[in-house]
Amino acid sequence: MSHKVIQVALFGAAGRMGRVILHEARISKTVKVTHAFDPAGAGQYFDELLIQPNCFGVRDHVDVAVDFSLAHAVADNVKCCRDAKVNYVCGVTAISDETKQALRDASKDIAVLHAPNMSPGMNVLFALVAEAAAALPGYKAYLTESHHTKKVDAPSGTAVRIAEILEDTVGQKPDVFSLRVGDVVGEHTLVLGGHGERLEISHRADSRAVFAHGALRAAEWIAGQPAGFYGMGDVLGL
Repeated sequence: MSHKVIQVALFGAAGRMGRVILHEARISKTVKVTHAFDPAGAGQYFDELLIQPNCFGVRDHVDVAVDFSLAHAVADNVKCCRDAKVNYVCGVTAISDETKQALRDASKDIAVLHAPNMSPGMNVLFALVAEAAAALPGYKAYLTESHHTKKVDAPSGTAVRIAEILEDTVGQKPDVFSLRVGDVVGEHTLVLGGHGERLEISHRADSRAVFAHGALRAAEWIAGQPAGFYGMGDVLGL
């Protein structure tokens, strides 16, 4: 049986995550990057794919756009996709409330998926955090996160999401500690401390490829979805 190959436009193609996605898509049998955008990498080639400076040709045989650009570019990128009726996956963190609203607004016309972390394992951790916090409401929460020295935002978008889950579940904001060191891809540990015991829930990403795999999986999934706002939990059935 033949399966359709999903045609993807990639924003932020010259960045760290963009390059990893290009490499992973190269070996994928189900996803192909046909358009690449990045002002910082405009004019460069990845194989035979020319990186364009901005949203050009998204209407041309594109099923889904994947965005790993910069926070200030997201609103324009999702507008481009909304105008072109192309479903949109965003992995950019530290976006403003105004930009978050732009994503919500766009989801009235196209399928929009926004996730601070596209690792399948981390999204399982999100579910575990909610379950553990609900079962241990009196326990004190501490959260540590470590990333490479070039990561711009602190705390990370993933840490912010974990904190939101805790607050939504038990009304408690955890103490968050951020470390920027070496080339750490990403480590997060939540500690719930009670009388005579503590529970630790951890996730460590050893390679950015795990995020790329998650992003491409999200692109495959959202290609056939109706307009609406989605998260990685929807992709994974959590």
